[in-house]
Amino acid sequence: MAIAHFAFGATLTVLAVTYLVPSAPYPRVVALLGGLWAMLPDAHWVCPVFEAELRAFHASSVADLFFLHRTLDVADPTDSRAFAAVLLGCLLVATALAERRSYRALAAPDADSSGD
Repeated sequence: MAIAHFAFGATLTVLAVTYLVPSAPYPRVVALLGGLWAMLPDAHWVCPVFEAELRAFHASSVADLFFLHRTLDVADPTDSRAFAAVLLGCLLVATALAERRSYRALAAPDADSSGD
């Protein structure tokens, strides 16, 4: 299921932005772009040109550059709803962690603004 790829890519992107680049502008947009990046190897489903080439790319190990796309396809060959639901749950947890961290950072007193 494409939603599983999207959720996995967005989850990894949320965690990377939250913990590695916390000052990144527009972190939610970056997370959406990470999810879309993870889905790119599935372009053969919607792209009317180069279908054979895109299918070959989807089946290659190079597709793992898109947030382990090929590996996820091998791990869940039947595109089960349960697998997609687990990955969506991971996205929900990662998003909640990111939001908690950002709100805590906003609420933290600024050490440099002591009024001196």
